[in-house]
Amino acid sequence: MIACTLQIIAVGQEMWGVVNGNYSGINSTLINPANMLHTKLYMDVNVVTADLFFENNAFYIHKGDFKPVSFLRSDDNLPEYGKDSLPFDYYRNNQRKDLHFSALVLGPSFSVSRRDDAFGFRTGFRTVLSARDVPHELIPLSYEGLNYEPLHNINYNNDVMLITGMSWTEIGFSYARTIYRRGPDHLTAGITAKFLLGMAGAYLDIENMDYIVNNDSTLNIRNIRGELGFSSSTADAPLFSGKGFAFDLGLVFEKMSRGYSSYRSGKLCKQPYEDYHYRIGVSLLDLGLMNFKSDAQRHVYDDVGVFWENVDTVNFRNIDQFTQMLSNEFYGDTDASLASDRIKMILPAALSVQLDYHFRKQWYLNATFMQPIMAGKAYIYRPAQIAVTPRYETQYLEFSMPVSLYNYRYPRMGLSARFWFFTIGTDKLLGFFNLTDFTGMDIYMSLKFNFLKGRCRPSGSQCDYRRDWRK
Repeated sequence: MIACTLQIIAVGQEMWGVVNGNYSGINSTLINPANMLHTKLYMDVNVVTADLFFENNAFYIHKGDFKPVSFLRSDDNLPEYGKDSLPFDYYRNNQRKDLHFSALVLGPSFSVSRRDDAFGFRTGFRTVLSARDVPHELIPLSYEGLNYEPLHNINYNNDVMLITGMSWTEIGFSYARTIYRRGPDHLTAGITAKFLLGMAGAYLDIENMDYIVNNDSTLNIRNIRGELGFSSSTADAPLFSGKGFAFDLGLVFEKMSRGYSSYRSGKLCKQPYEDYHYRIGVSLLDLGLMNFKSDAQRHVYDDVGVFWENVDTVNFRNIDQFTQMLSNEFYGDTDASLASDRIKMILPAALSVQLDYHFRKQWYLNATFMQPIMAGKAYIYRPAQIAVTPRYETQYLEFSMPVSLYNYRYPRMGLSARFWFFTIGTDKLLGFFNLTDFTGMDIYMSLKFNFLKGRCRPSGSQCDYRRDWRK
C-alpha cells in the first residue's frame, strides 16, 4: 500500500520572483492579500501564471548523469538505475524521507488599486502531493521490491507518517484597506476569501506500523493503526466531488519615504505611487478545508495485523478492490474498515512573515519566512522556507536572485527575470547545471498586463515603446 503510494508521488513552490516585487499586482496576494494596495500598479490583469515544483530527499539522479535536455528527447537518453532500469536512484541512509510535488496555474485574474483600498479577483487550479516522515526502509522496499533480501527478517516499528494529495480549483476575492495612517507610518489589512471545488483527494495517516518482511512472498504485519481516506473519480462521477472555503489574512506596515499625501483624483490612473523605506508583512495563508461527499470513503485500521502469505500475488484493479482486500485481510470482512462515506482535508496552511527593504533607486532586498501550520489527520503539508531575495526592478526589467533554505535544511539559489509583461524563473537553479544531485525542480512563468499609478494614456494615443527602461 505505502510502497505503491511512494512510487506515484516520486513521479517552487512559492515563486519568489513573481510575488515579491512592486509590479506583482494580483500575484502579490499569493503571499499576503494586503500587498496589492502597495504595488506601483493601479490595475493589473493576469493572463496566466504557472508553477511546477518537486523536491524530495529520497530519490535522485546522479549529478553527472543529469542533463535537462534529456527530458525533451526520447527515453533512451535518460539514465538507468537498478534491476528495473529506472531513471532515478535512491539515497541509502537512515534518514526519514519527505517528498513534495505541487502544480499551480492562475487563470484570468485582476486587481484594482485605489487611494486607500484595493480589490481583486483570481481563478486558479492547484495540485499538491506530499509525503512526510516516511520511514527510511520503505524507500528501498518501493524501489527494489519484496525480494530485496537486506530488508528480510527485520522487525520495523514506526510511528507517525502522513501522505496526502489533492487537486482543486479555487475562485478568490481579495480586499485590502489602509486602517491606520499617520505621517510616514501606514498600516494595511487584507483578506482573500476563496471558494474551493475539489476534483480529487486522498490521505494516509499512520500512527503506528509494526511489521516484518519475511521473504519475497510473506509480509507479517504485527500491528497497524491509522486511517485511509480518498475521493475516487469514475467515469460516471461529477468533475467536482468536493467543496470548501479558505481564507488568506494579512497585515502590512510601511515606513514611507514621505509623510501622508492628501492628493485625491477622480481617475484611478492619476493617483501617485508613494515610495517606502521598508515594508513588513505578516500573513496567514490557506486557512480552510475541503469536504468530499461524492464517491468518498474513510477507512480506519485500529490496531490490527495479519500474517500475509503470497502477498506478491495480490492483484486489484482499482482502489475500491484494494480497500476491500485490506479490510478482509485485517477484519475478515470486506466492509468492516469502512467508517464513513465522506472525508475532510485541510489545506496547506502557513504563517508567513515578509520584510522588503528599499536600498536606493531600483534596488531592493526581500526576506520571507514561511512556516507550515500542521493540524489534523488529513492536512496537506507545505514545506517550511526562509528566503532572502535581492532584486533590481524597473517598469520594463526586473531581476531577482532568491537564496533560500528549504525545510530549514537544504540551501537553494534561484534566478528570476521579468521583461515587461513576461516573467520566467526558478527557485532552484543549480540543479539544472550538474553541480548537485538532481532531487527536484522548480520553474515558473507569468504573463500579465499592468497599468502604472500616475500615468494616464491620452485618448487615442499609442503605447510609448521609447520610454526610458530605467524608470
